[in-house]
Amino acid sequence: MNKISYYLVSIVGVIACLSFIPHAFFGFPAVLEHIQKGEINGAAINGMQMIWLYSSIMMLLSGVWMLFLAKPIKSGDTKSRIQVLLLGIGLSVFGVLCTSISGHIDGMVSFTIEGILLLLAATIFFKRATNEQ
Repeated sequence: MNKISYYLVSIVGVIACLSFIPHAFFGFPAVLEHIQKGEINGAAINGMQMIWLYSSIMMLLSGVWMLFLAKPIKSGDTKSRIQVLLLGIGLSVFGVLCTSISGHIDGMVSFTIEGILLLLAATIFFKRATNEQ
C-alpha cells in the first residue's frame, strides 16, 4: 500500500483544482485589463485570451485527473504510476523553464514543487502491487 504516494498525488490534485479558481476568475480579468490598457494588442489579443482560458481549464482537468489517479496509486497500479510520472515531469519542466525565462523565482516555482512531489510519489515512495507482473 502506497499511503505516502496516495497523499502526495491527492494533495497536488487538490492544489491544482483549487488553483483553477484564482487563475480563471482573477487572472482572466487581469488579462482583459492589460488588453484595455493596450499592453497586449494586435493578433496577440485573441491568442492571449484563448491561451488563458485553455490553461485554466487544463489546470482544473489535470487536478481532477490526479484525484482519479490517487486511489490506483495507493494500490500500486503501474499504469497510474506512469501517468503520475509524466504529470510530474511535465509540471517540473514547465516550472523550471518559467523560472529560467523570468530570471527569478516567483509563483511559477509552485509548478516545479508540485512536479517534484508527483515524481516522489511515482518513484521513491511507490511500491508496485504484488499481483502485477
